[in-house]
Amino acid sequence: MAADTTSTLSNEMQQYLVRVFLERSQALNIHAEGAKTRKHERNSGKSITWNRYTPSAAATTALTEATNPAETSITGATVTATLAEYGNWYKISSLLYGTSIDREAKEKVELASQNASETIDTLVRNELFTGGTVQFANSKSSLANLAATDTFTSTEIRKAVRQLKKNNAITYDDGYFLGKVGPDTAFDLFADPTWVNAHTYKDGKELYKGEIGKLHKVRFLEASSNQRSEASTVTVYSNFIHGKEAFGTVDLSGDAMKLIIKNSDKGDTSNPLNMFMAIGWKTTFATKTLNSNWIINVKSGASS
Repeated sequence: MAADTTSTLSNEMQQYLVRVFLERSQALNIHAEGAKTRKHERNSGKSITWNRYTPSAAATTALTEATNPAETSITGATVTATLAEYGNWYKISSLLYGTSIDREAKEKVELASQNASETIDTLVRNELFTGGTVQFANSKSSLANLAATDTFTSTEIRKAVRQLKKNNAITYDDGYFLGKVGPDTAFDLFADPTWVNAHTYKDGKELYKGEIGKLHKVRFLEASSNQRSEASTVTVYSNFIHGKEAFGTVDLSGDAMKLIIKNSDKGDTSNPLNMFMAIGWKTTFATKTLNSNWIINVKSGASS
């Protein structure tokens, strides 16, 4: 984490704003939890490749005495993602800066932080949406057939977990899969009598960011503002359940999420009267599905 600032701000204020940005820029980044993370070395190109081997068939044929069996070919697949830059900035007029009760633009930094967090969260969510395996709630055959009453229930979770197990998806180190839901489908989930609230099992260990509870070997996280929805005959929501190493995220080494604050200086001919300052953020990032069979996208309606 770093900040590009001018000497107009004191070191203490710069450090405070960076701390605010760091905390807020990660707060809403829920969908990236559980990703296979990777740092890409600088000056190594924009393309990132993951290699994935295909499991060999069980060797159930007995060996012939003193005879070597035929060799087994190793097969696999590669998955490639491309790094890209993302960012946003705000122009703050000198009059606003000089008269605003938001001294030193702290609230504006918080605004930039939230925008950064939601941007990365949305990028990961969209990758899970396009890369996962679809399961329609209530055994419906298509998006158009889903009704509002086809809600996200414990039965759908059990079905998704069954499929992940059949696909040999890897659980996380605690033996659980991860689920990502939004407020509307979490509302239905909370009504399930077998639901276990996160507060009842918090034992001092660090929980996942946004964790709300668990059910049927899935620990659920709630992304409060970013549930992917589609318009069909009713609003259809995506609920993601996935295993370890199902998807990956990549940051460029030395180019983590950065807060940028700039005031006009003597050499800035684009702002000759020092009429504005700029507050923004930038990062280099990529995300990619590594195994679509290890991500189940349960599409459902919602009761309310």
